[in-house]
Amino acid sequence: MTAILVDVHHYTHTCPAGPEPHPYDTRRTVIAVNPGGPCRRPVSLRTGHTTVTIACGRRIPREQQCPACRITLIEHTMTFTHTGPHQQATQPMPGGLAAHPCTSCGQPLAAVLAELGRHLLCQPRRTRQHPTDHGVAA
Repeated sequence: MTAILVDVHHYTHTCPAGPEPHPYDTRRTVIAVNPGGPCRRPVSLRTGHTTVTIACGRRIPREQQCPACRITLIEHTMTFTHTGPHQQATQPMPGGLAAHPCTSCGQPLAAVLAELGRHLLCQPRRTRQHPTDHGVAA
């Protein structure tokens, strides 16, 4: 049996509609992996004149796998962090289009991106830092 030991951490909060804390984010950290060894019931696959032998854990359902291929998760520790009540946004997100277009591509810009001045994937325009002589000898 391949055993995977994990730590589980749940972040919880409460919503205005429900006073009971409930998880909104779960993190799992692998602590240790204990391999079960080589497959004890390998499976042969044939395609045309070619035959390949693979571990049963790659092909058949878990209930039919040999003990070496069967994977078992073991929860080492389970912890909770309550982050308090869910906070509503203090200001609504602006909607519609910004007054000025994107400074990089010139296309209309969403009002949410007005402060940035460009689309998220548009590269900011480069400014020349040093004048070039364009091949003119000094």
